[in-house]
Amino acid sequence: MYKKEHKATLMQLQVGLPVKILASVAIMTVLIVFVYYFNIPNPNMILIAGLVLCSAMFGFGGGIVAAVIMFFYTLFFFSTDNSFIEFTPQNLQKVGVSLVGILVDMLLVCFLKRAEVQAFNKVADLSEQLRLENEHLHNISLFDPLTGIKNRLALRQDFDSYCGHEVTVMMIDIDKFKQINDTRGHAEGDRILKESGAAISETFGREYSYRYGGDEFLVILPDESEEGFKEKLDALMSRRPVAEVDGAKTAVGFSAGFVHEKLDDPKKLRDLFAMADERMYQMKQSHGLAARA
Repeated sequence: MYKKEHKATLMQLQVGLPVKILASVAIMTVLIVFVYYFNIPNPNMILIAGLVLCSAMFGFGGGIVAAVIMFFYTLFFFSTDNSFIEFTPQNLQKVGVSLVGILVDMLLVCFLKRAEVQAFNKVADLSEQLRLENEHLHNISLFDPLTGIKNRLALRQDFDSYCGHEVTVMMIDIDKFKQINDTRGHAEGDRILKESGAAISETFGREYSYRYGGDEFLVILPDESEEGFKEKLDALMSRRPVAEVDGAKTAVGFSAGFVHEKLDDPKKLRDLFAMADERMYQMKQSHGLAARA
C-alpha cells in the first residue's frame, strides 16, 4: 500500500530538513573545492549543476541552501581581491546576472519537481484507490448477495485449500421451500433463505459455508471429528427459521446429507458433493419430502 510519508519519485528524496541542508552543503562544498582548486574560469557553469541537483533531490529545502552557497561563492569569485565587498562595474553586473540566474534556476527546478511529486502522489493515490475498488469488487463476487455467505465462485477457488484434510461434506436444503415461496411470496422466501444462511454459517463457520444454488447450501468442514460435526448439526437443527406453512406457523426444517472422507485430490470434491446430495435426497424421501424445491 502506498503511504504518504513514503511517496517520492526516484529523484525526489523524502528526508528531514537537517539532512537536506547537510547534503546540499556537502555537494556544493565539493564542487566549490573543485572549481577553486582547478581555477575554473567560469565556476558558475559547474556550480549550477550542483544547484539543479540539490533542488531536484531535496526540493526547496536543498535548493535554497545550494542557492545561498552559490551566491556567496559568486560574490567571492567576482569581488576585487576576493573581498566580498569591492566589485568592478563589470563584475558587479555579472554578480547581478548570476543572482537572477541562480534564483530562476532554483525556483524553476523546485517548482517542476514539486509538480512532479504531486503528480506522482496523485497517480499513487488513484492506483491504490483502484486496487481497493478491485479488491472490494472481487470480494463481492465471492459472496451471495442475499445470504451473505460464499457462492460457487468462492467454492471453486477454495477447492485446493481442502486437499490433504479429512473433510465432512454436507448438502442442506430447506424443506417445503417452494411451497413457502408459492403461498407466502418471494419476500418471505428471501427471509427464510437469509435466516437459513445465517444459521448455517454461524454454526459451521462462514469460511466453510456456501450457497450452492436455490435453497440448497453446502458445508465443507475440514478436520472435524464425527462427534463434533454431529453436535454442530444438532445445533443447526435446533435453530430453524419460522414460517407459515399450510396455514400454521411452524419451524422450517432442513434436510441434510453428508459424507466424511480424506481428500487427497481436490477434483474428488465433486464426487463427494454428489454423494452428499444423494444422501440428502434419501433423507427427504424418508420424510415424504422428495420433491425438490
